[in-house]
Amino acid sequence: MSVAVSGRSSAKRAQIASAARKLFLAHGFAGTSMDAVTAEAGVSKQTLYRYFPTKVALLGDILYGGLNTLVLQPPDLTRLNTLAELRGSMVDFAVTVTHSLMKPEAVALVRLVLGEAFRVAELRKAFRDALPGQMLARTEAVIRDAADKGLIAAPDPALTARMFVGPLMTYVALDGFLNSEPSAPPSRAQLEAVIDAFLAGVRVES
Repeated sequence: MSVAVSGRSSAKRAQIASAARKLFLAHGFAGTSMDAVTAEAGVSKQTLYRYFPTKVALLGDILYGGLNTLVLQPPDLTRLNTLAELRGSMVDFAVTVTHSLMKPEAVALVRLVLGEAFRVAELRKAFRDALPGQMLARTEAVIRDAADKGLIAAPDPALTARMFVGPLMTYVALDGFLNSEPSAPPSRAQLEAVIDAFLAGVRVES
């Protein structure tokens, strides 16, 4: 019974978030009322506020759901035992990040959140934690593991992670949500060149 209840609760939460996402993207944060969300989702106000006590909480949940599932899968460190395997994993991650976050819907979501984030501290933290924060944490775990295995030289894994994530975010930011016209994501060959330049900078001196 508890599993069924949990499943219904999860489905109801997703139903509300889906309705709110549609309205936020169409009308903006300020232009979307909680009354409009209840009508679009087909739920009562009581149900809405049980899951999302504020509109900020609702937008934050949409942010996590929209960005977190797009790009951030935990790395399988047991498969990264050679420099070639590390390179392949980094290239795959770079392709996934840039191609996912430069999709029109992802760009629209980021723009929506950034439009409110500078006025709402909770959203600034939610955005940082959902995207750059977790990207850096995931990358740092890979860097630290690779350094421990002697594949690269990284005395400061946190700084080295920023060196990797930074170039990827130039594509996402400059060519994505800060660009006035839709832009194609970088090709795999371009990203391979970025990763090769990064690995050249952290190679182990013989």
